[in-house]
Amino acid sequence: MNEWRNIWLESDFTSALLTFKNDSLVPIFLRSQWHDALRLGVQAISSHIYREEHCCADKFANIGPSIQGAVWLSKLPQDVRGDFFRDRFGLPNYRFM
Repeated sequence: MNEWRNIWLESDFTSALLTFKNDSLVPIFLRSQWHDALRLGVQAISSHIYREEHCCADKFANIGPSIQGAVWLSKLPQDVRGDFFRDRFGLPNYRFM
């Protein structure tokens, strides 16, 4: 598809991040794709980030459960653009005003 070889995953879900250190934690239904990616030379870096520090990802995570099937976005949806640019430039983003 995009032939990406280097991926950086940030998550506030530390259990998911542990799979990058121990591939026996990869769910059984994903292991085939996991091993295919490794054979293709995909390298992944993972890091923990608190949800409040990454508002754009938090917004996507909140809409994720309502999506059926795979989704590929070629540009940012309008309703996450403000959060994306605040995150990118390290500007403060407060959940509660």
